[in-house]
Amino acid sequence: MQKSYVIVAVVLIVIVAALVIFAYPRHSDIGLGSGGSAENVEALLESGRASLEAGDYTAAIADLEAAVADAPNNSQAHFLLGQAYNQSGDLMAAADEFRRVIELDPENAAAHHNLGVTYYQLQDPNSAVGEFKAALQIDPDDPDTHYQLGATYLVLALSSPTPNAQMLETAMDEFQNALELEENMPEALIGMGNIYIQQADYPAAIETLTQALQQVPTSPEAHYALANAYAQNGDVAQACETFQRFIDLNPPAAWQTEAQNAMSALGCE
Repeated sequence: MQKSYVIVAVVLIVIVAALVIFAYPRHSDIGLGSGGSAENVEALLESGRASLEAGDYTAAIADLEAAVADAPNNSQAHFLLGQAYNQSGDLMAAADEFRRVIELDPENAAAHHNLGVTYYQLQDPNSAVGEFKAALQIDPDDPDTHYQLGATYLVLALSSPTPNAQMLETAMDEFQNALELEENMPEALIGMGNIYIQQADYPAAIETLTQALQQVPTSPEAHYALANAYAQNGDVAQACETFQRFIDLNPPAAWQTEAQNAMSALGCE
């Protein structure tokens, strides 16, 4: 039983970590710096933003690095470059860019949020907590930051052999804050459902995760957690069916393997 619990906790950490939410710039540029015209920098920003939205991160980085070179004090250029670095997988460079934005514009809540997300992805949850709290001091009504802070506390709560009950409650508080600001926010519902599982309140987990799936019917994270809740609640038939729906969504191979192992342990046909 202990081995099964450890597997579930590890998969839960991976699934929660997958549900990250980026913030986008809300602040105007604070200066173009020297070395380039406003028109050229604006053109590079527009081209870089378009490439970023299209998923062409190599092109986005090229344009945005040129914008930063021409206008080193342009906070928007650094912000978008941080986004592009993050999406390309260069998390250390992304963190540097978001820190630069904060140097230029300390009241930029989105930069604090995205630096927190980047720390979270770098498996530095304690630094992530600090950035999310800084973002909420500037923008306390942002549901995405409340969710992300809750997710980070949840990961911290599960980082020890025995889940930290106080951190689970703190995570729950942040998910509830997010839901008060954005009704039926699916990420927050999934987070709450996973906390209910850790607290052995399986009926509440099932209700909450079913509500999440009404918002995002193809969410592998919600399906996996719901299948686990059914299994822990003794409803083997529903657990098997939900694990199969999870696999049918074609999640990452490691997640599929864990689901298949769970189905074998349950005796699913």
